[in-house]
Amino acid sequence: MNAFVEIPQPSRFRINELFHDNKFIVPLYQRNYAWETNEIEDFWSDLEDIVNGKRNNHFFGQIVTYRNNDNEQEIIDGQQRLTTSTIFMAVIRDIANEIYTDLSKNPANALDAEESGDELRDIRNQVKKSIRGEKGDASSLTVQQHVDDDGESLQTFFFNLTHSNSNALTTKTNSEPKKNMQKAYRDMYSWILKSLKLEKTLSGRINKLKLTFESFFEDFYIVMISAPSRRDAFTIFETLNSRGKDLKASDIIKNHVMSLMSDDLEQANQTWTSITSKLDNDSNRITRFIRTYWASKKRIVSEAKLYREISSEVDNINSAKHFLTDLEKLVDLYTVLESPTQPKAHARYFNNETLTQQLDILNRMRVLLYYPIVLSLQYTQFSEDKILKIVRKVTSVFIRHRTIMNQGTNKLESGFSDVAQKIWTLQLRNVDDINNYINEHLIPSDDQIKTNFNALAKDGGQRGAKKWTLVYLLAELYDATFDDFGNNDLYLKAFNDDNYRLVQISTDQNLGDYQNYIGNWTILEKNLSEKEYASVSELTVALLKSDLNANHVLAKQLENGIWNSDAIKTRQNTLSNSLTVIW
Repeated sequence: MNAFVEIPQPSRFRINELFHDNKFIVPLYQRNYAWETNEIEDFWSDLEDIVNGKRNNHFFGQIVTYRNNDNEQEIIDGQQRLTTSTIFMAVIRDIANEIYTDLSKNPANALDAEESGDELRDIRNQVKKSIRGEKGDASSLTVQQHVDDDGESLQTFFFNLTHSNSNALTTKTNSEPKKNMQKAYRDMYSWILKSLKLEKTLSGRINKLKLTFESFFEDFYIVMISAPSRRDAFTIFETLNSRGKDLKASDIIKNHVMSLMSDDLEQANQTWTSITSKLDNDSNRITRFIRTYWASKKRIVSEAKLYREISSEVDNINSAKHFLTDLEKLVDLYTVLESPTQPKAHARYFNNETLTQQLDILNRMRVLLYYPIVLSLQYTQFSEDKILKIVRKVTSVFIRHRTIMNQGTNKLESGFSDVAQKIWTLQLRNVDDINNYINEHLIPSDDQIKTNFNALAKDGGQRGAKKWTLVYLLAELYDATFDDFGNNDLYLKAFNDDNYRLVQISTDQNLGDYQNYIGNWTILEKNLSEKEYASVSELTVALLKSDLNANHVLAKQLENGIWNSDAIKTRQNTLSNSLTVIW
């Protein structure tokens, strides 16, 4: 953990004081403007409460900054509030300008023009002093200055939006923060006009606009903590946010890592951006990736404890650099594990096609806990053939532990992490060592799985993990028992081409629990199973047309006797003879 930092005495500012007295800058490493409709609606609702006399003031939140060498307040926490505040004041000013223009054009308003004009000019001047940025005067808030794909920096766009350049509202952009800013402006503009239209007179509308502005300007307040250094500011931010729900662990971890980078901050931010863009800048995915990486290298920890765990060990510039380097090295593999065959680049990631297929089978069954092992294997430069052998062992563990014995995931999650750490630290150096260690610590015994399999029931389903798990079980059992698939046919037919449909041999409710036993399921070509079967004899005809030997044997059983619970148990017992050969 960082050394204890004494938090400076917070300063309580009304909005007018906050913007008059400070120059704020949003550094490149901060996340972009992200407030959407829900957050803007909350902002407007709080303001309306004051305008309508329901409250006298509103605490708008906290900001954490530090004053850099250019005498700017670098924002560590609070940019969403400050950006929204600036946009809101720009909306108020633009509406005041529109009313003033209409007022001056209409001779009928001449008697009211002088007094009303003064009030409107006062609003515009107060906003101008707060936003600043004209005639050589620096803006009170500068957002990120990097250039987006559309060739314009976010700061340039933000400046135009808040300085009455209408092009900023009408220009089409693919930039999410720019679209969020446009949406915030339009929403607030619409809500203010709607509020003004409730007033029947021009003077009433001007007074309502003034009241709205002053309610925000004088009755919203913010607590600001300005730290003596960037490092202290980050530490304060972490302390205030690490237990909250507004930010994901990845957001806080990013700020912690950036706080350690000193002169390498810009490069570190570029690396982080490169990593997170491959995860679609999704905080949940980024957090899961970091948690998986940590489970590979160190230990498995909950998401709630992830920041505290990492910050205690990544505590200087060198460890922060290693942290980013590791993430950068492994992020492509992680995205492949999430989706092994889509897009096409993922399907080509490994040269070993069988490895990709095995990963796809695990993915379809929603098996995720093994990711740390594969990350460690790649980090320590195992060949693809060797990775495949270990992934097959992992599959055996999962099928025995979860699918057949239905045991919880905690043991597997911690067990796979333990294996991954030993691979990462070179305590397990080769395939035999790794698989022997897995056999010793994670594989349930043959007797255990045979006993459990004989009473195994599955719900089936026509999509999702339940479908693919049962399809995989039956296809592997059919291949081992009846020699139904050769080489890659199992994957290509059952998974890639998705040729088969799950069919319950009997749907007789009198079977009770036996209806969902594995022995009462089969897989049948989709062109033979386009409808439900009215009887067992009708199913028998379709089974005889199947290319699978298992279905031919099943058809003979159906022809020669009654299909009941005893028949199901007998068939299930026959299938169980291949369990230990496969898994």
